[in-house]
Amino acid sequence: MMKFLSFVPLASLLLFGITDAFTINPIASAAMKQKTSALQVSTETFYRALECAEGHSCDVSELDKLASELEQFVGCTYEEDSSKEVCEKEIQDRMDLAEILRLKVELKLRLDYLKSGNLFADDVRKDHDLEERKKFKETLLANRDKGAGSDLGLW
Repeated sequence: MMKFLSFVPLASLLLFGITDAFTINPIASAAMKQKTSALQVSTETFYRALECAEGHSCDVSELDKLASELEQFVGCTYEEDSSKEVCEKEIQDRMDLAEILRLKVELKLRLDYLKSGNLFADDVRKDHDLEERKKFKETLLANRDKGAGSDLGLW
């Protein structure tokens, strides 16, 4: 009888242990999905940051958000199985990409200011327009005095 009782727990352990090995644990499965989607989000974030740095159309808030995400990311993604130096190079290159995005933010903001509120730029544009009008008026007067047979090709 003792042999039978000790066999029952062993048999149930083997039976349930084997069945657990072939069933999907819902908690582990959800964690795996989260890790995969986090990796996909990171890959998409990295790719979008690269696109924006290379000149694709990105607004200031997107550039800032991407730069922050690159700066906050810890460790290596693509070179984690490589040497420490290669991993550090990946991190430095990612920080360089974030810096490029920050510089693009600054450049866009400065260009917006140049277009809308820069006093010097406004004065230069006004002066240039006056010069262009003056040249155009002089050309019109010079051509008007030529009379018939003008080289304007209008008649």
